[in-house]
Amino acid sequence: MSPEKRHRRDALLKKVLWAAAILAGYYIFVRFTGLSIPCVFREVTGLKCPGCGVTHMAMHAAHLEFGRAFKSNPLLFFMFPFFGAVLAVKLIFMPDSLESNSRVYRIGERICLGLVMVFWVVRNIVGI
Repeated sequence: MSPEKRHRRDALLKKVLWAAAILAGYYIFVRFTGLSIPCVFREVTGLKCPGCGVTHMAMHAAHLEFGRAFKSNPLLFFMFPFFGAVLAVKLIFMPDSLESNSRVYRIGERICLGLVMVFWVVRNIVGI
């Protein structure tokens, strides 16, 4: 692996570890206090945003209650493991196809954004 790729991998790993530490701290905070970040969009509009239910989903998944986790946010229930797998591949192999300026990355980004937008509309019409 070239020094440039190693540097990019190390920088990405550092960001991932910081994010994991923050999420672990948030999990512990919610677990012990029962307080979580409210959805401002839902408070203002009464509609669910694409991320509504993520905290509940994570809490249920952490307790291996996958059915309840799925009901909390069905789209992100499947997207988060997918993103984790992509991140693992990126950290281990550093393929050029997963660089943020690559065509594969941009297409994947648009597909994910499209899924989120469709989910956002459908969840408020159907009541997911």
